[in-house]
Amino acid sequence: MKMLLLMVLGLTVCFFAGAARADDVKDAAKLLVGKWEVTKTADDGPPEGAICEMTKDGKLIVTAKEEKHEGTYKVKGNKITVTFKMGDEEKSHTVTIKKISATEFTVENEQGKTYEFKKK
Repeated sequence: MKMLLLMVLGLTVCFFAGAARADDVKDAAKLLVGKWEVTKTADDGPPEGAICEMTKDGKLIVTAKEEKHEGTYKVKGNKITVTFKMGDEEKSHTVTIKKISATEFTVENEQGKTYEFKKK
């Protein structure tokens, strides 16, 4: 009987934890608006300390040292698609939101590398 009670309790906790995460992702577009500092990066991403500004109209400005790159972003479910124009060519990539709150978020790229940000 105790085992059954523990299993039900465990499933209930998992359900509510999953629901909270789903709500966070649902609100991701709102939560992402603002300036974010890169706190953890991979080799192919923006360097630590870079600032990513995301506007409510889907614009993205990444500032790192003396460089500034402008692009756009779109949120769909738990995915963020980022597009930058490089010369005459557009480059897009998609990352998956792993964790998001009003003060920090973590994403993972298609190769499994993670990037962490904190609100500036």
